Amino acid sequence: MVFNNVSGDLFTPVQRAALKSFIENGGGFVGVHGSGGDFSYDWKWYVNELIGAQFIGHTMNPQFPEATLRIEDTAHPATAGMKRDWIRSDEWYAFQKSPRKKGYHVLVSIDESTYEPKGLFGQDVSMGKDHPMVWWHCQGKGRAFYSALGHRPEAYAEPQHQAMLLGAMEWALRVKGNGCEMPASPANLADGGN
Repeated sequence: MVFNNVSGDLFTPVQRAALKSFIENGGGFVGVHGSGGDFSYDWKWYVNELIGAQFIGHTMNPQFPEATLRIEDTAHPATAGMKRDWIRSDEWYAFQKSPRKKGYHVLVSIDESTYEPKGLFGQDVSMGKDHPMVWWHCQGKGRAFYSALGHRPEAYAEPQHQAMLLGAMEWALRVKGNGCEMPASPANLADGGN
């Protein structure tokens, strides 16, 4: 399941339970940019567990400054083969706390010394040396991936961004990569246990 810039409370209680069950029983989730950027999510499981970090703001004035991203893991399908530094422009999100503290696996972080982390009306949207932008974790038996990149339509024409999203989806679908392995059962032994 891919949420690309989906924001706000979209689901009824029954739909929330179905989505939570789908993911926690082995489903895959890829959230992109705005899917993790809302101050007012009523569904706390979504923000605290599935995304794993509460959005607090993003850059403004300029809204889309150029900055340097640091690739922390090149073994994951989403970041395989990437060079250590990735320079690009985007609306840079900040979060209340790093999901790394919860054990989530950070793939990409941002170097705050390469842009000014100021939000609306000069709000401080810095996180310091640990400012993750892309991460993954296991949610029950399921795979969950989140990227704070991708505000503008042009981002989806960038070859490196496209490759990252393709790798994320392949990972979430268990086509590539490891993590969050399903226990052996007759249903998944037929496809090699993936």
